[in-house]
Parts: sequence; structure tokens; C-alpha cells
Amino acid sequence: MLVLGLLVACTEEARPPNLILVSIDGLRADRTGIGGNPNAPSPVLDRLASEGVWFSQAFSQSNESLYSHSSLFTGRYVSELAAADYRTFVLPDEALLLGEILGLYGYSTAAFVAGGHVRAEYGFDQGTSVFDDSYDFGTFFHKVPQALDWIEDQAREPYFLILHGYDCHRPYLHGGPWSHAYGSDYNGRVDRLLASRRSTEKVYNGVYYPDFPLNHFFHQGGDRILDPEGYRRINTWTSAKGVPLKEDDIEHLRDHYDGGVLAADLQIGRFLSELEQLDKLDNTVVILTSDHGEDLHDHGYFNHRTNLVDSTTKVPLVIWGTDAVGRRDDLASAIDVVPTMLALAGAKPPAELRGRDLLADVAPAEIVFQEGVLGQISARTATHRLTFSGFSLTFPHYALALEAAVLSSGHFELYDLRSDPKELQNVVTEQPKVAEQLRGELLQWRRGMVQSDFRGEQPTDPALKAILKARGYW
Repeated sequence: MLVLGLLVACTEEARPPNLILVSIDGLRADRTGIGGNPNAPSPVLDRLASEGVWFSQAFSQSNESLYSHSSLFTGRYVSELAAADYRTFVLPDEALLLGEILGLYGYSTAAFVAGGHVRAEYGFDQGTSVFDDSYDFGTFFHKVPQALDWIEDQAREPYFLILHGYDCHRPYLHGGPWSHAYGSDYNGRVDRLLASRRSTEKVYNGVYYPDFPLNHFFHQGGDRILDPEGYRRINTWTSAKGVPLKEDDIEHLRDHYDGGVLAADLQIGRFLSELEQLDKLDNTVVILTSDHGEDLHDHGYFNHRTNLVDSTTKVPLVIWGTDAVGRRDDLASAIDVVPTMLALAGAKPPAELRGRDLLADVAPAEIVFQEGVLGQISARTATHRLTFSGFSLTFPHYALALEAAVLSSGHFELYDLRSDPKELQNVVTEQPKVAEQLRGELLQWRRGMVQSDFRGEQPTDPALKAILKARGYW
């Protein structure tokens, strides 16, 4: 009996943990309580950060949901997975996703995602036993009940679950149990402006341009999709008649965003509370993060796809449920999530995996590399960011262009985050040595990457196209 008891105890101790990955779409780090937002709209996230490990310097690998989730779920860079062309980007069958790997190690796997650009049609369902992408551009209010039902009725332990919602995402209108959690005394034009879901795309440098055309182009399936270049073109539209916004208008747009953060936080708290009541939270590790932020007019825009800066790529990252506790200020990024979860599961990482186990005693990363949907690449260190732009990521001589371009040519932006944390002053000509050093790092990274030439066909389903069109994508 004693031997049997010891065997049972050892088996229980060796059982791998349940793993939950929560992606709060569009949540930028400094709009949380732990990130310094005075509205403190994230009490649940803040509590989990105090009880677990909070990475205060965490970043997404891109500034857009499709690209960013591809890196988050595979632990690889966008250009390694498929040709980084927004018109054709789909995960190929050869891509190994986290759920697919964990399934090989005995995990039951499920994903409850809010559709949009995180759908099965883009390849995100690969290797996941249950994949639900209903409620396009939905919120955690829609997805949490589905996830709870699966865990209670279907999941066998150990299980791996992805939970995702668009509560914080542009256009900052996603519903919650309140209309104005913040800024309730505001009386201006913003609430009327937000009546049109595409209006926030037409704000640039404090002016709303209602007649600004949202440009479209054709992808290879013959369908029209919103051209990300349109975001950049708006700064050439400033000669047209616009409607100036006051500072309280801008702040109220941010209040709407914070209301979405609070709505997401509430539902995540509900999710974890109900798991606890069901006795389903023991031996469970939860990682909470985001795929990108929102500029919120820091650089003149209300979107996230225009530029690679901290406002659009610095995100929360919290690991809760392990013995590790405390704040970590070393650099972390989305590609670290897969190796961290695989290590927790006792799974062997694939050879092509990037990133590192964030809970292991290994040297921290010194640079975070990112790719944007407008062809930018960026190297972010603890003190600086260098961004290179002006060429498509699929340009065959991209590395040569990076190497040959003159620093003062307009292709480079260098920001010294020590004195300029909002990245408003380009110091590429004032700090050429730093710029050249980071250019070298970008070159080494880019040339060491085996880039994929895979081009898929994006979804052509009429119902999906109608949904995306309503959101300004088609």
C-alpha cells in the first residue's frame, strides 16, 4: 500500500499542467493598470501579474492580428512562415502550431477565437481538435461561455486552450455592461463620430477627414481588401477639408478604448472564477498577452498597422500558475510563448523554433525583431529602436536595400527611448553609431532567416467578405 501510494503521488506530481493562452486582441501595455494607466481598467490582469510573473518589456512580432498571431502560435517570424504579403498571407500546412505540437504529447486541444483575421481559413485551426471561430470580431463575452462549456464537458486533462477576443480592438465600440465606464461627463462629437465603424481610420494629427477614401486593392483571389498603405496615405490628405478634434475629443476616444480593456478584463475574471468554482484551475498555467497595441493618436493615428513603435507593439505578458513570481524587466516577445509552454508541458521544441523559455535560467534576449504590414522591420533594444521601411518584405533584394540605404535617406528612423519614450524624435543623424550597429543586427537577422515563398489564397466566402467589408477590410 505504501509503494502504491508513492506511485500515485509521483504520478500526480509528474502530471503536466493544463495550459491556457489568452490573447487580448489590441491591448497595449501602458493602457493597463500595471502599465501605468490612471484609469486602471485591468484589475484582474493586474492581480494575476502580482501573483505570477509580469514581463514589463514584452512585444508582439508585428503590428497586425494576422501576422502577430501567426508568430504567437508558432514561435517563428512571419517571413519564415509564408510570403509576407498581406494580400496572400495564409499559414501553410507545413507550419507547426502550438496546439498541434501539444496534441502529440497527449493534450486535448481547443481554441475559442473571435474570428476576423484569426480564422480557420487563414490556417489557424491546424492540429487543434476543437476550433471555434464564430462571432466574427466578437468579444470575450461571446467566447468565454464556449470555452467554459468545453472545459467542463469535453476536455480531458491535460488540456491546452486558446481564448481570444476583440474587446480592445479598433473601432473601440465593443459592448460591455456600461456605455461610458470612463469619460461619462463628456459631451462632444466623438460618440457621433464612432457611429461609423470606419471613422477612426480617418483621423490624422487631430483632424477627422470624413471624405478620406479607404483604398482597396485586389489580392490574387480577385477580391478587394483594404490596402494597409491607405493608413500611410492619409497624411497626404491634409489639404482636404477636415473636422478638427479638440483634446477632450481625443481623450474620449482613449476612454472608449479603456472601456474595452475593462470589458475584456471583466470577462477574463469571470472565466477564471468559474474555472475555480468548477475545481478546474488546479495545476493550470495561464499566459495572458496581446497581439498588438493601438497608437491612440500618439503618432497621429487611431489604428495599429501604420508603424512599428511601442504604442502598437508593446503588449502585456503575464504568466500565472507557476512557482515563479515577480516583475521581469528583460526583453520578451511573442515568439517566446511557444517554447515557454512547451517547456511547461515537458515537450521537445521543434528545431526551427525561435524564442526562448521565459522561465528557464538562460541569457535574456538583447533585441526584439519585428515585421510590419507596410514593409517595415524593426530592432528594439532596451534603450533604442531602429526601423527600416520603404520596401515590400517580399522584395527579393530587401537585405541589399537595407545594407545600401543611406541613414539620412528617409528609410531609417532611430529613437532613443531613454529620453524619448513615445518615439517622436528621429535621431538617426544624431546617433549614427547606434544606427549602424542596429542596422548590422537587422542585416544579420534578415540574412540568417530562411524566408518562405508560400502564397495562399485568402478566404473568398461571401459571408466572410461581408463581415470583413463591414469592418473596413474589404
